[in-house]
Amino acid sequence: MAGCCPTVGCGIGRCFSRFSRRYVRRYERHGLERTQRQLVAGLGAAAIAGASLLEIGSGVGYLHQQLLEQGAATAVGIDLSEAMLAEAQALALRRGLADRTRYVHGDFHEIAGTVEAADITILDKVVCCYPDAEGLLADAASHSKVLCALTFPRAHWANRLGARLGVVALRLVGSAYRPFIHDPAMIADRLQRAGFERIFAARTAFWLTWVYRRSA
Repeated sequence: MAGCCPTVGCGIGRCFSRFSRRYVRRYERHGLERTQRQLVAGLGAAAIAGASLLEIGSGVGYLHQQLLEQGAATAVGIDLSEAMLAEAQALALRRGLADRTRYVHGDFHEIAGTVEAADITILDKVVCCYPDAEGLLADAASHSKVLCALTFPRAHWANRLGARLGVVALRLVGSAYRPFIHDPAMIADRLQRAGFERIFAARTAFWLTWVYRRSA
């Protein structure tokens, strides 16, 4: 996904389109990543059962498709990469989920007004693609009826260094995409001000996984 700048958005779409088939092969060989398994655990089986899902930056779709197989009702995936969405549609068809999934090409931050809210909104490694993280989180929160789940980079020196080196490497190959390391305190504050409370937190060496529930 991308921020409000069309140039950045195009850069992200093109960058990730190159790896769409690789994402599918990795999932078929190894299943969910560790952070994604944490996210599923944080949501919990009771919350997933019968829920509508909205995945922002859905990529090739395997995360929400697995949640559908675990009891969720429907899923909408939004992504900037047409190649990613093509792989998601093909994967949904192979898994017998085509009638329960819908895919939308575009920048969620720009088309949010045309997207229906869902019980659970998911942002898996998406916040780090947006320069305007606060705007993205505000839109995501407004579309989350019950839960908002996200994974994003920890704000330590290794990730900051990796992001800087990544920007240099991407510029060398002519890509407009760049990653962002946003302050976790800002993310927490943004969601709390939107009326959510954190009910789950986990981490790896490089990532944080949080699940928030809308307050009564």
